[in-house]
Amino acid sequence: MPRARVPRQYFEGADLKDEDDSDSGDESEPSPARGPLGRTTRCASRLETTSHRRIAARLRCTIDFMALQGLDVATLLYYLSWNLDDEEDEQLDADDRDNLFTHTSNLGVIKGIRSQGAREAMDAWSLDNVKMLVLKDLHALSAMMTCPPSNLTEEHLLSINLVDSVREARALAPTLWDLLLSATCTPRQLKKNTYKDPSESCGVSGKAADTLYLWKICMNQKWIYGMLKSIGNRNHQQMLNDIHVLGLPVAGSHNNLDLGFKTYKQRTDNKSHFDSGCAATIYTFTDASCVAPNAKAFQQKWHKGAKDPISSLDIFDAETSGAERLFQENKYTVLKILMMSTEFSFETYTQRLHSVFARPPAVLQLPIGREHATRQYMLKTVHKEETSLDGNDKCMQEWFSQASAPLSDSQIRKCTELATLRRYDSMTMKPGRKLRSWDLNWWNRMEEILELFGWFHAQIYQEHSIIKQHYTTTKGMGLKMAFDVLERKGLGAPSVQGNYHQIAQEALKHVTMAHVRDLWQLVGNAQDLTELRAKTLEDLNAIAEKIVTDYASTNALTKLDALPREEQDDLFKNAVMYCRDGLDYWNLDDAMLSGDVGRMELLLPRLLYRYHGGNNCKYTIEFLKLFQSILREWPEDLKEFVMRHCWLANTTGDKDAFLAYDMVQEHNIRDIKYTFMVLRPFATWDYIHKISASIPTQRKVKDHVEANFNHFRRGKSHTTPEAEKDIKNLQDAYQTTRVHVRVPGQHLMAVDRAKDFVALGSDQLKLDATIKRWSERRTSSRATTEDWELEPPIHTHADSDDTTQMQVGIRRADGSANS
Repeated sequence: MPRARVPRQYFEGADLKDEDDSDSGDESEPSPARGPLGRTTRCASRLETTSHRRIAARLRCTIDFMALQGLDVATLLYYLSWNLDDEEDEQLDADDRDNLFTHTSNLGVIKGIRSQGAREAMDAWSLDNVKMLVLKDLHALSAMMTCPPSNLTEEHLLSINLVDSVREARALAPTLWDLLLSATCTPRQLKKNTYKDPSESCGVSGKAADTLYLWKICMNQKWIYGMLKSIGNRNHQQMLNDIHVLGLPVAGSHNNLDLGFKTYKQRTDNKSHFDSGCAATIYTFTDASCVAPNAKAFQQKWHKGAKDPISSLDIFDAETSGAERLFQENKYTVLKILMMSTEFSFETYTQRLHSVFARPPAVLQLPIGREHATRQYMLKTVHKEETSLDGNDKCMQEWFSQASAPLSDSQIRKCTELATLRRYDSMTMKPGRKLRSWDLNWWNRMEEILELFGWFHAQIYQEHSIIKQHYTTTKGMGLKMAFDVLERKGLGAPSVQGNYHQIAQEALKHVTMAHVRDLWQLVGNAQDLTELRAKTLEDLNAIAEKIVTDYASTNALTKLDALPREEQDDLFKNAVMYCRDGLDYWNLDDAMLSGDVGRMELLLPRLLYRYHGGNNCKYTIEFLKLFQSILREWPEDLKEFVMRHCWLANTTGDKDAFLAYDMVQEHNIRDIKYTFMVLRPFATWDYIHKISASIPTQRKVKDHVEANFNHFRRGKSHTTPEAEKDIKNLQDAYQTTRVHVRVPGQHLMAVDRAKDFVALGSDQLKLDATIKRWSERRTSSRATTEDWELEPPIHTHADSDDTTQMQVGIRRADGSANS
């Protein structure tokens, strides 16, 4: 077909103007910018007033002219896109071309395409470019995202700053980041939800992890568990280095672990069941002032002190010596309860910084700070129950095997430092040690192990004792009535399962606060706590002292008991007794949380009286043993070591973050069972054994990630509901019944009266009889022979691939080969 002729006037530019165009224009308007961009702007403004018929005619003329030159639109764009040789490319106007392809205003040309065929072609072209850019971004990210096995250490993982990593990833992969961001939210959502960020996430389920792996976004579960196993092995090596190379003092704890295994295809050898294992933790102390006690000195003093049992007078003397200090602490607690009330509004109180409201100095405060944080290493969990005598012995051999280095016979004889093991819920080790007390040498007699109870379980049984003592009936205004008002369910039957401890702890504190607040109004002669703001500091201090002395002390109960029966008030006595016990419970909890082990020591007599009077034989024996050890059997270095390093731990080093060691062990078991649980098909004892040593690192990394992503704005637990209303309702109930006003002759039935466990437990005759029975049954003598002709205990290392046997011992004084 012959080519159409191009009108001559087109080349002369005569047809570039419309009929109504004028060269004069409005000189008041600023002229468009010069250059290619300005030319484009002028052309666009003129075409806005041009009819589409004339624009179509011009396009036709342009296409025809291009045809005369052997070009079409596609080839024109191709050669304009920098596809000419460099020398020939220089002949083109670079500014016009750059203006076409780089200026954002020209993107409207592409967005304005309405032809379906052109749209599909442009979409395919755009997709290819996006793929190329994403691939380029992934290559740029490869070095940043690669982590060699040598970097799978706790120090390296915690050194990663995720905020900086996100910033670096955005810089290296801008296209990928924008693509993922646009997939998570629309532009409208992005503008509205200013706190959303696709980088903020924590934790996915096993199914989600597998799905992300199929999309090649993250590792699969097998790789993850392999990485955790590597981290656990590194932690285990670090523990051995602390013990055997650095020679750090060491202690440990262990507890039974029950796991439920559920199957969906039942077979004779594959059924849903509960199984028992054992988990253990080793603690090393990096504090330079911490020196391990001398085992030989302890044995020498033990052989002498074990034959001199304590008496009730020793316990009375200990209680008397700490009475004044505990009185000051109880007075501070009474003031603190006032400060915590919203009615008093302590934050706006003008003299809130006065020394009257200051906490009494600690008796023996443990240090705080990151450098004093307790270092813990979880041993590899084993499928062995420890509740039986045989199972406990096997578990002990396993722990020695995991935490030991090979020692020769002569090296074991040279061991002079004492290792400690915390026990708190099982009596299985004591019969075993009693049976071993006449073995041939100190190693076989297990004299290198010092047993201690756990304070967390001691506190739980204190809660049980208080609830048992003060539950009574609604008529007696005991805890049954208080729990009904507070609507706290399930506290009538003491338990150690679930969250009973948290619920009971909170309930007992709320009851104590309600009692004390009512006493503030009664003794302070105030209609509400707001009126107390007008009192002088001397008046507030005197009221607090009077509350403790006359309404919350053993002396007040003694005076009430001395009254003739017709003048006694049983309801008032119940209230005074609970206030005393409630303040002691608050005192112990605060001492444990703040790390004041000296105050915990002062509370030992009162706790012993409570356990003894409440017929808690287990903890009566534990506290008698502790008194015997402190007063008769432990050298001073061992006593200081136990109090400073074996009662409370602080895994973070933060203030008011101390925990009893048995609670630390419970947290570790919780993490094995729930927080970092092993998912199917890897939920086997073998896999749990391999990765449990990595849990402390997993916990630190989890906290590190949450801190980097500001997840702490939500907190780690549920929001605590406001308790002020509950406390106020209970306080009103006490005020209505006037439980803190003594009414002579107000008697209750025996079932409505609370028994005084402390008074019953402090009875001298009964306490001496209990001490005598205990001292007669306990091991008061051991063999002193050191016959090493027989081989020391031989254990097989649990993780060894062969049957290599290892001789194990405790830590040596020179630190060259310890365990």
